[in-house]
Amino acid sequence: MIRGLGPNKAPHLYLDDFIPEVDWESLHTEVCRGIALSKWQKTFVSSGVHKDWADKEITPYLKTASQHLNAEQLHILESLPLIEQKLKYLNALSHVPHPFWVLWLRENMMIEQSRVANKSVESECEWTDNAKHFPKLRKFIESMPFQGIGRIILFMTEANNQTVPHFDAGSEQQRNTKPNDDFVWFTTKPTTKSVFVMDDETKERVYPEDDKRFVWFNEMDFHGTEPVEHFAFSIRVDGVFRPGLKEMLYAS
Repeated sequence: MIRGLGPNKAPHLYLDDFIPEVDWESLHTEVCRGIALSKWQKTFVSSGVHKDWADKEITPYLKTASQHLNAEQLHILESLPLIEQKLKYLNALSHVPHPFWVLWLRENMMIEQSRVANKSVESECEWTDNAKHFPKLRKFIESMPFQGIGRIILFMTEANNQTVPHFDAGSEQQRNTKPNDDFVWFTTKPTTKSVFVMDDETKERVYPEDDKRFVWFNEMDFHGTEPVEHFAFSIRVDGVFRPGLKEMLYAS
């Protein structure tokens, strides 16, 4: 089953018609410069990992670390104060890959472990030091059809690695009770990365239309990205759409 968006349960909806034109080459060049100048972090990317991929992602491995590590290794893991440190340690120690880095332009306060509850709440997100390296991107994002902008994050993936199918919640309970947030997912380099939505049961993957660049989907559906042969990144802007926009998207 795909939960989808709106009354037609669309796997993807597109905001291309509501976003101003942009000089993609110039924007892509700036974003790449900003990536070079910014601080990257290791953090969870896949929250609700599909059980069939549980041995291919670091999040479920961390949750069951006591089953995999000896006493010395577990003691070291527990002594590390930051999630980023724990992930780097396990990434180096274990066979389970964690090929993801994140770069925050706007960061939401951590009010609970999954960090998904407030990512669209403008008042609980703030610009990071990284943002100064992305003036064109920031101006472009501020022109998008949001009445409030929450978290802005670049998801970066090392070459030849997938983003395993997952939903954006810390538990099944949160998945079934938290509404889907408003957001835009896009890349500045076409064809470099494509986000799929996956049917829970059949595992059929549905991809966005080839000519669309600004994608929205139900984040409580399983979704992920396929591996590509080079370093790749995508940009996600969470927030609250302007009044009436969702109704127009649902009717499209």
